[in-house]
Amino acid sequence: MFLLRVKFENIRNHIITQLFPSRNLNVIYGRNGSGKTSILEAISICAFSKSFISSFDQNIVRYGTNYYRVEIEGKSESGLPIGLQILFQLGKKKEIKSSSGENLSVQDLVGKVPVVVLSPEMREIIFGSPAVRREFIDRIISQTDQIYFRDLILNRRILKQRNKLLNDILLGNSKDIELLHIWTQKFIESSAEIIKKRILFIKDFPSLFINNYQVLVQRKEAVNLTYQPFEFPQEFENFTEEEISRILNLQAESFFEKELSRGITLFGPQKDDFIISLNNQQAKNIVSQGQSKTILIALKYAEIQYFFKTKNTTPIVLFDDIFSELDKERVEQVLTVLSNNQIQFFITTTEIDGLKDFLQFCPDFKIFYVENGSVKEN
Repeated sequence: MFLLRVKFENIRNHIITQLFPSRNLNVIYGRNGSGKTSILEAISICAFSKSFISSFDQNIVRYGTNYYRVEIEGKSESGLPIGLQILFQLGKKKEIKSSSGENLSVQDLVGKVPVVVLSPEMREIIFGSPAVRREFIDRIISQTDQIYFRDLILNRRILKQRNKLLNDILLGNSKDIELLHIWTQKFIESSAEIIKKRILFIKDFPSLFINNYQVLVQRKEAVNLTYQPFEFPQEFENFTEEEISRILNLQAESFFEKELSRGITLFGPQKDDFIISLNNQQAKNIVSQGQSKTILIALKYAEIQYFFKTKNTTPIVLFDDIFSELDKERVEQVLTVLSNNQIQFFITTTEIDGLKDFLQFCPDFKIFYVENGSVKEN
């Protein structure tokens, strides 16, 4: 899909901003702190109901105000109009409206505006905890499979209830072991569905990632992405949902006494990891800054292709400051991909001069200059 109009109020240093983007490449430039990234955050809110930088809405509301509002208008590949409006007010429930209805939930929103985001903070996909990599993978699957997103929310609710009961038992506030067994079975059923879909995802996605990285580095290095369900046997790739449930039941029995003594769930998909490797070593231990950014770009290209493969749609792509720390050769390779006029890109940069030679060969682009939260189309 692509956006025709973006309008937002009171996000960071922006008062009211409206732009009419190009259907292909949109370059947003200005000094650090000028408000470039806020434009990308506004689009992200329409995709995920939150910024890709901060999970807390109150942190992005402009100082001295008590709300933000974002509106977008766009079209799908088939030409269907898409409209969304999101209003956040301090102390109130977020309001989500679309061209097809009002009072939407986050579950209704996710997937309506498919978005791929790359920002400097996403280095944590490589260097951070397993939770960061799980969130990255879960976000991709959720945007292409709304049932998975609902299963994920349900699983987290069940886990929360099970942990509460375990903690109550530990503190002596409950002795209801039978109820714990009921929550355990609910947790296993829900967890098996999530793990099965993660297994299916990992059968398709890594090849896209590997191929994109090979192109970016001209086949000088090799990467991989593998899935590690918590304490599963190595041959799990072909497990049925019933076999996954059997493993989870065995884990539930094995960890039962330890869970009672610690008051928390010690197995399940919330403990899974996804391993990124470079030349058969864990990437987080050996990569340079340039290699880490190339890995992230390859992951994002793979994400774009995965959307097209699974949903026959092209996502909107938000690249925040992707050109720092890349050498000239890799910048040129990235720019070649950006010229694909089937995809709508929004990229931010502090330097426009390095792009001017490339832009003269780009068939459809717009340049927006940002200063102190004010946007001007060049």
